[in-house]
Amino acid sequence: MALVVSLSALCFGVALATPPGYGWSHSSYSWPQGGQWNSYCSPISAPQPTATSPATCSATRTTSYRPWSYTVETTLRYATALPSPLILTTTYAPPYTEASTLLPTGLTTTSYSLNRNATTSNDGQYGQSAYAALWAPISYNTSVPFTTTASATPVASSELVYPPALYTPCPNSADACITCYKLPKDFIWGVAGSAFQIEGGLQEDGRGPGAIDVNGALPNTEGLANGEVANMNYYLYKQDIARLAAIGLPYYSFSISWTRIVPFGTAGSPINRAGLDHYDDVINTCIQYGIKPIVTLVHVDLPLAIPYQNPEFPDALLYYAKQVMTHYGDRVEYWATLNEPNIGYQNYTTGAYIWDAVPNVLNGHAQVYHWYKEVLKGTGQITIKFANNLAVPLDSTNPGDSRAALRYQDFILGIMGNPIFLGTQYPSEVFSTAGVNLTALTSSELAYINGTADFWSFDPYTAGFATSPPNGIDACAANTTDPNNPYCVINTNVQKDGWLNGQASFAYAYIAPQYVRQQLGYVWDVYKPKGVLIAEFGFNPYMEFTKTVEAQLYDLERTYYYQAFLRETLKSIYEDGVNVIGALGWSFADNDEFTSYDQQYGLQHVNRTNWLFTRSFKRSIFDFVDFFHEYVEK
Repeated sequence: MALVVSLSALCFGVALATPPGYGWSHSSYSWPQGGQWNSYCSPISAPQPTATSPATCSATRTTSYRPWSYTVETTLRYATALPSPLILTTTYAPPYTEASTLLPTGLTTTSYSLNRNATTSNDGQYGQSAYAALWAPISYNTSVPFTTTASATPVASSELVYPPALYTPCPNSADACITCYKLPKDFIWGVAGSAFQIEGGLQEDGRGPGAIDVNGALPNTEGLANGEVANMNYYLYKQDIARLAAIGLPYYSFSISWTRIVPFGTAGSPINRAGLDHYDDVINTCIQYGIKPIVTLVHVDLPLAIPYQNPEFPDALLYYAKQVMTHYGDRVEYWATLNEPNIGYQNYTTGAYIWDAVPNVLNGHAQVYHWYKEVLKGTGQITIKFANNLAVPLDSTNPGDSRAALRYQDFILGIMGNPIFLGTQYPSEVFSTAGVNLTALTSSELAYINGTADFWSFDPYTAGFATSPPNGIDACAANTTDPNNPYCVINTNVQKDGWLNGQASFAYAYIAPQYVRQQLGYVWDVYKPKGVLIAEFGFNPYMEFTKTVEAQLYDLERTYYYQAFLRETLKSIYEDGVNVIGALGWSFADNDEFTSYDQQYGLQHVNRTNWLFTRSFKRSIFDFVDFFHEYVEK
């Protein structure tokens, strides 16, 4: 469906070949040649240059002396805080007093405290000794420095002073090509974080062990970072939320730790009162400060005993989701069931793919969706978050590379995206690959899974190239021992001419805004969702952690990443017809990037040496907020 928008200016788009929105065809492996679109927007009265009438420019050089004086190049400017509290004019589900009747009968709510010596007592299947036994395989050489929740203090005005303005040679016309483009008033913009990566206190207040809690656990011969301390957000969340509000960020996306709510992880096991109370206050604190919460049920941190491939996973997920949604559903409008499950079923020790996980993920997600909509009668919106760094053909004139790029997309998105958004079977490229142990979904399964996402949500940090392996895709796909099986694609960020496709980060992200429109266009045109949420995007500059704190705070590369990405997003909306509904920066502070604190994506610095974990705003967070203040409709 085309959307017609009345503008006070004419916007012209010129495609290098196939226009955006018409280049995605799995049957023909077609792709927009060159992969870039140039566009401009100009006043109606401005004549456009042509081949016979090229653009002209004239200027006169003169010299003269003037009395010398210094020019003031800085002005004192402060961030604008959000109005607070947030006034909820509607609720998105019945309050807990009413919704509690929908929970299983005989539910046990309790509190746990870790006493490792309690394992010898006999106090039942879910007693304190059983809880201690859960933690027996995991211990750390670190501990939390404090265990009380800190009250929020006002953010000092000195912290809210804007950095020097970004340089542009023509301040009044630097963004002339997109000045007529605006984001809607209800655009979802803000920042994101996840429980394991920021909270700390893994063993505190009755939380049960999660699958990734083993990272950095003893004996830890590799010296990996663990999450026992992280950012101490479990105790500092009030201050974190106050800081986001002070700088003017209206949305905060965070995840809830499954095992803080259900320590044993399984259906029918006790519910942890301390966990319920904690997240209730996190949500209420957001509202107190004028911030709209977005909640992810699981961000990688599955219970230790309930991996995706466990047959109990779907029912266990639903059991946990019921507790969370009945307690908080009245105040939360946007939910994600799972974060990036499409890259979460590979055994990273052996490299093997655990295909049994796929139908479990699809079924678990669908069960939560149907229960929320049909039983709880929730009116909010639910989605599932996917990982995807778009694959682009290394050589767009080579059919093999075009097939490789689309094959990569089929494996990383199609396996779950097809059933959820299109109601169709797993991709044929997947089924035709030796070793892929997937059973075709039945028509009733497809009907149940189809349509269980209200919008598309994904994390398109960057894009890269794809090419076929030396022995070809078909030979690779037929050989389970081929090192490139099952994807049978070679990924690279080096162009055919030897240049990188953009500025490299300290991990996989690249500053490559020339591909943003294709990233958004692919999911829009292939999966045809109602809207597209950029649920995470961000950049970790190379070895930022080695710089002085002052240098880390002046993170110009990160600012450039966000500014360029968002400008291309505007073009995607207006010139390609993509309904982008929001963008959330990752992450609101430097955190534990799963075994390392050196991978810094944060818009804030965290002092890990003073044991107060003091946060400091980086320049990028000011520029990030400024962009939206300029481009969101008033």
